[in-house]
Amino acid sequence: MNRISPEALYRLLPAVHRLRDADEGEPLRAIISVLSREGAVVEENIEQLLDNLFIETCADWAAPYIGGIIGYRALYPVEGANVGNRAEVANTIGYRRRKGTATVLEALARDVTGWPAHVVEFFQVTASCQHMNHIRPTHHMVPDLHDPLKLEPLSRAFDRVSHLADVRSIQQAPRRKSVRGRHNFTNIGLFLWRLIPMAHTRVPCVRVDDRRFLFDPLGAPRQLVNLPQPEESISSISQPEHLPGDISRRALAAEPFLWYGPGRAFEIFVNDVAVPVTRIEACDLSDDELGWNHSPHSAIPAEDLAEIEGGNPLVPPANALVRVDPVLGRFAFPSGEPGEVRASFHIGFPARIGGGQYNRATTLTQDPGQELVSCPSPEHPDLQSAIDTIAPGGGIVEITNSDIFSEALAISAEAGMELILRAANGVRPTLRTAAPITVSGGAESRIILDGLVIEGGPLTIQPNGEGESPKSVTLRHLTLIPGLAFTASGEPQSPEATSLEITTSGLELIIERCITGPLRIDQTTNTEIHDSIVDAAANPARDSAASLAVAGPAGEGDAAGALTIIASTVIGRILARSFPLVSNAILHARSTDDSAPVRALRRQQGCMRFSFVPDTSITPRRYRCQPQLAIDNAIAASVAEAGGPIGAAQRALLHSRIARRMRPVFTAQSACHSAYAQLSRTAPIEIRTGASDEGEMGAYHLLAAPQREANLRIRLEEYLRLGLEAGIFYEK
Repeated sequence: MNRISPEALYRLLPAVHRLRDADEGEPLRAIISVLSREGAVVEENIEQLLDNLFIETCADWAAPYIGGIIGYRALYPVEGANVGNRAEVANTIGYRRRKGTATVLEALARDVTGWPAHVVEFFQVTASCQHMNHIRPTHHMVPDLHDPLKLEPLSRAFDRVSHLADVRSIQQAPRRKSVRGRHNFTNIGLFLWRLIPMAHTRVPCVRVDDRRFLFDPLGAPRQLVNLPQPEESISSISQPEHLPGDISRRALAAEPFLWYGPGRAFEIFVNDVAVPVTRIEACDLSDDELGWNHSPHSAIPAEDLAEIEGGNPLVPPANALVRVDPVLGRFAFPSGEPGEVRASFHIGFPARIGGGQYNRATTLTQDPGQELVSCPSPEHPDLQSAIDTIAPGGGIVEITNSDIFSEALAISAEAGMELILRAANGVRPTLRTAAPITVSGGAESRIILDGLVIEGGPLTIQPNGEGESPKSVTLRHLTLIPGLAFTASGEPQSPEATSLEITTSGLELIIERCITGPLRIDQTTNTEIHDSIVDAAANPARDSAASLAVAGPAGEGDAAGALTIIASTVIGRILARSFPLVSNAILHARSTDDSAPVRALRRQQGCMRFSFVPDTSITPRRYRCQPQLAIDNAIAASVAEAGGPIGAAQRALLHSRIARRMRPVFTAQSACHSAYAQLSRTAPIEIRTGASDEGEMGAYHLLAAPQREANLRIRLEEYLRLGLEAGIFYEK
C-alpha cells in the first residue's frame, strides 16, 4: 500500500479552496498535514494486520495469540533478555511431531532459554551387558587410557566414557548439587552454555619479544572459546564445533581446521596476511623458569621460511610452525617477526557489559544537526585533535577501529554543550595511557563516554579552568580495568588503584553496563550505577571484599555522595553519604576490624530492597535483603516451633550460622577470567533467586537466568517422554 504524502493529499482539494487557503496563510494545509500523519498511522496499522497473520512477521504481542490457535502455552516473560516465544511458536508443530526425541529437546532448550544446548541420553554411556542382537562396538566398559583426548570431557557434556549406573535422581537439587545422579537408563541431561563468545576482530597483539605474542591486547591470559558453527540439519545432535566451549590444546592439535581460519574461533595475521592453518600447531606455552615452555623452538632460516610460505606446503617442517596455546591465549613464531601481528579470536563472558564488539546500536543515536567526527581519519589522525575540533560546539567523536590509542587525553566540553566520545558499533578501542584521562566541562555541559576500554591510568573528572563543573557525565559500556592494567598472570597491575576519581562538585554521574575498579567520588556527587560491576581489585582477588570499593577522594574515612545501585555487583567496602535506592544488587563486602563493611552517613534517607547487604552494615531500612531476611525467617520459625520466645544464645547461634552460609559465591573474581563475577551454582538459592522478579541479584540480573531455567523445566514436562527424567547442567 502506497502512503499519500501531505502535499499529494492537499492537491486533491479543489483549487478554489487552495487559493483561498493561500490568502489566509495556509491554515488548511497545516490541518491536512496533521490528518496525513494520522492517516499514515491507520494505514500502517492496516498493513500490520496482514503481517500479524504470520508468526515470522507478526508483532511481539501477537505471537501468543497465534500460539493459542495450536494450543501453545505461554511462558514467563523474560524482560531485557534476547529470548522470546516467537521461535518456539513457529516450531511447535514440528516439535510435537518429533516429541520426546533428543533433537527436539536440544532445539527446545535453545529456543526457550536462548543458550546453546547439548542433550545427552545417559543410557548410551551407562555400563551394561550388551544384547547379542544389538552389539555396540564403541560402547566399552572401561576407557581407553591411550587416548587422552577422549578423557578430557570427563563428567562434562561430551563425556563418552561408560559409567556405572547411578540410581539417585537427576532432578535439580536446590542446595546440594553433589547429590544428583546422572548415569541411568531413564536419565536425560541437558547441558547449557551461559557464556557468550565475545569477538575480537583483527586486534593488535601484545609482543613479548620478537617471537612470542599474546592474543589479548591487554596482555592478560585468555582462554579461547569456539565460535559456534551452524548445524547441518535440524535432526542432528550438536557437536563441540557447534557450541561456544573452551578450546583445549589436544582438541586444537587433533582438528585445527575446526577451530582456525576465517569465520572460526581464531586467526592470526602478519601484515594483514593470514597465517595458513597448515602452519598452526597446538602447544603448551605455560611459564617455566626460562620463559615459556617449548619456546622459542629452533628457528628456520628466513630464505627457507619465505620459500615455504610461497609454496604453502601441506606439511611444512616442524620448525616452520606457529605454536598456539588456546588455554593461555599465547602463540610463538619460529623466527623473529618484525611485521605487524594481529589476531581475531573469541573469549567467553557472561553478559554484554563493559567495552566490547557486541551490538550497541540502540545507544548510538545522533540528534539532528549534531556534528559527528570519525577518528582516526586523514583530518584527525589522533583522538585529541578530533576532541578539540568538536568541543566548542559540541558533537560526537566516533572511533572506527579496534586499535590501541596511546594518548593522554583531556576531554573538555564548553558550557551548555554535549560532548560524546564513543566507539562505533562492532569495534572495541583501547585507550592506553600512564597519565590520568581528564574530563571537565562548563556549566550545564554533558559528557558521554561509550564503548571504550581504558587501561593504564584512571579517569579523573575535575573542574575546568574557570572552576566550573559539567552537569552530568555518563559512562556507558565502558571498561575501566580493575587495577588499571593486567600482569602477565592476569592479576591487577596496581592493586586497589583508583579507576575513577571525581574532584568536582555538583555532578550527576551515571554508570551503565560498565566494569570499573575502585571509585573515589566527591560527597556532592549523585551517582547512579546500573547493571555494572565495581571491583576493589585487591591481590589476591578473594581479598577484594575487604578493600575499599567506593568512597570519597581521600579514601578511608571520606564518604562518597549519594549512591543509587540498581542490579549491580560491588565487590569491596562502601562508604557513602546516603543510599537513595539499592535494588537487586550484591554488595559483597567484609571488614577486617569493627567498622561496618557498607555504611551510610544518613540512614534516614533511601532504602535497600531485594539485595545482598552484609548483616553488620549501617544502612537505611532494608526490605527483603539477605542475609537479614533468612535470619529473621529462621528466628520466626524457631519461635513458632518453641511456642514462645527463644533465648539470646539461640538467636545468636542462628544469626552466626546463617550469616556464614548466606554470602555470594562467584565462579571467578579475577577480572580477566571468562566467568568474572558470575554467581556460582553453589551460591545460596536465596541470592540466585532473591531479586524482586525472582531473578538473581547482581550485575547479571539482566540475563534472567532463573526465569529461563524455570521456562525450560515447564517445557520439559510437556515434551519429555513418559518414564524419563531430565536434569539441567551448566558447562560454564
